[in-house]
Amino acid sequence: MLKIHYSLESDLQSGITDIAAPDELSVQVRNLVLKTAKRKQVKAGEIIAEHPSKFGGAYHAAGSGTVSNVDYHHLTIKCDGNDDKVEPVDVSALAPGRELLRTLQELGMDIAALSAPAEVLVVNGLNPEPGITVAEQLLKDEKETLEAGLALARKLIMPNRVVLAQAEGAAFSLFGAHIERIKPKYPNSLDALVVRKVTGKEFPEGVKVLSVMALYDLGRVALTGLPVTDTVMTIEGKNYRVPLGTTIRHLLASLGMEVRSGDTVVLGGSFRGEAVYSLDEGVKKGDYGLFAIGSDAFPPVQDATCINCGECVLNCPGRIMPNLISRYAEYERFEMAEKYGLNSCFECGLCAFSCTARRPLLQYIRFAKAQLKASRQSETSKA
Repeated sequence: MLKIHYSLESDLQSGITDIAAPDELSVQVRNLVLKTAKRKQVKAGEIIAEHPSKFGGAYHAAGSGTVSNVDYHHLTIKCDGNDDKVEPVDVSALAPGRELLRTLQELGMDIAALSAPAEVLVVNGLNPEPGITVAEQLLKDEKETLEAGLALARKLIMPNRVVLAQAEGAAFSLFGAHIERIKPKYPNSLDALVVRKVTGKEFPEGVKVLSVMALYDLGRVALTGLPVTDTVMTIEGKNYRVPLGTTIRHLLASLGMEVRSGDTVVLGGSFRGEAVYSLDEGVKKGDYGLFAIGSDAFPPVQDATCINCGECVLNCPGRIMPNLISRYAEYERFEMAEKYGLNSCFECGLCAFSCTARRPLLQYIRFAKAQLKASRQSETSKA
């Protein structure tokens, strides 16, 4: 078994730097419910799409301008540089309940973790993946905003106990939160493993988890009454505040980064992130890192045959068999993939990272989950 220490430690030498607003925003709208149309003028912070799920947050324009193009996958906004934005909402005036939850959803927050009381609230303060330092940067520099978010979360969840999980050696704090220290080694930052460290179980009842990034967004909504229209990303070891929809091409140009033919650009982390197929892709909610990987850095991922070395099984924190599940997914036998533990997969990406044959194991697993979800939604709609 390969024993590699994937460190989550960070060496924060500077604060968060703002990326200049781009001339054009590219927003992924696939599977969303559009709330605008081509040639329509939009304000900064205006809702442009809603999530179809019960708990998903709305999507907003990060800048004012004109919707110049819309297709199934993307919506493009030509920014005009004006300071035309929506009016803030007085979130503090709303009592806990359906109206407050609906308002937070309209301001872009995913309310799944906020929609019911719980005995314990765990704030996951570990950096999510190696090379991404956003969580500790926010704990270091944005304590006031985080505590505003925590106050609002307490108002909705009403926990008897709040726990801040952070890396061993770190010395961050949040008002009224107990501290739990965890070895800063990936995949210890996964929510299920953080909860197991705090409670002794991976999926106990009466426990809710919020990442520091989600708490920060909640705090900004509470303090400003405006939707969150940017994300904080780690790029080449530094953290930047990036408007949602900013194209990768604009980011690379702003930071003087070069990408050559054959290189891979990944949005998200090196384990769980996704390679982009075009530099005109826009940054999304939940993107906390950008990596440009040279063409000769790693052997290419390919649809090679599994050689049964077992490395993926030995490295799996979910204690499942990614080799077998991925083979069922590859041949579209999704029910069999489910039978062998598909839904117990944390999607940590360690299986694909350690695969000797360089098979796209995580992609197969995500493919199987998406196909089963679509199939069951179709069956439900027909019933």
